[in-house]
Amino acid sequence: MIEILKIVMTWKKQILLFTLAMIVISAVVTMPFIMPPYYKSKMVFYLSNPISTDRAALFNEKEVGGVSIFGGKEDINRFLTILNSAPVSLYVIDKYDLGRHYKIKGDKTPLFTYYTQKEFYSNFNAVRNDLGAIEVSIVDTDPNLASDIAHDVVLKSDSIYRAMLIENKSTVLSLLDKQIDEKNGQLQKDPTPNTAEEIQKFSAIRDQYAVSTSKDFKTLYVVEEPSPAVKKTKPVRWLIVLASAVVSFLLASFIALLIELYKHADKYGFQRS
Repeated sequence: MIEILKIVMTWKKQILLFTLAMIVISAVVTMPFIMPPYYKSKMVFYLSNPISTDRAALFNEKEVGGVSIFGGKEDINRFLTILNSAPVSLYVIDKYDLGRHYKIKGDKTPLFTYYTQKEFYSNFNAVRNDLGAIEVSIVDTDPNLASDIAHDVVLKSDSIYRAMLIENKSTVLSLLDKQIDEKNGQLQKDPTPNTAEEIQKFSAIRDQYAVSTSKDFKTLYVVEEPSPAVKKTKPVRWLIVLASAVVSFLLASFIALLIELYKHADKYGFQRS
């Protein structure tokens, strides 16, 4: 160890000059005009429990106890899958012309779309936090754009998620409407109490399904709306400069050590090849 320190002290001027040069280079490389700053916008929200707006839960058709208003892990996983899906990424890519914004070469080709999506996903993140909320974040060189994209990603995903939830209910509504029309036709031809009761029963069920598919029900409970960041997220300039200084010092010291070992191989018990 003492011998290593002696070698470092012998080469201290060269090591110091090399380290200072690397510090200057890293400081220049991290300047905004070379390495642009990135800003992060985040949206945090809880997912609603689909069961809480189901017909059975709303109208007590059966015993439904302890239904939480917030979605469980399976609901969250489904929504995360939608957030990370191609339809959502392609929607925001097309809306904000992200291919041009990311300076991707080419124009509307499969490779152009592929590399644009790849760049988008490198700046996008959607996770479930420790408190059960979903966090969607976007980093971009434009803080306003990052905020807009984060907001639109969630809105588009919510639109797809909502459509999935009401798809079967809408089918049931269509079938009930058809059944009611048929019963009304029968009632006009042959008025009977049973047919009237069936129409009344189907109409009541139809109204309940109509309520359960209402657009007024919330699927998301927003905790934090995205907003343009005022402070950059990356690059962390001081950390890059510090890392460059440490690495360059160690590298220069290692090179000096190798040179000394080669020059004085006999002294240190080595043989030159």
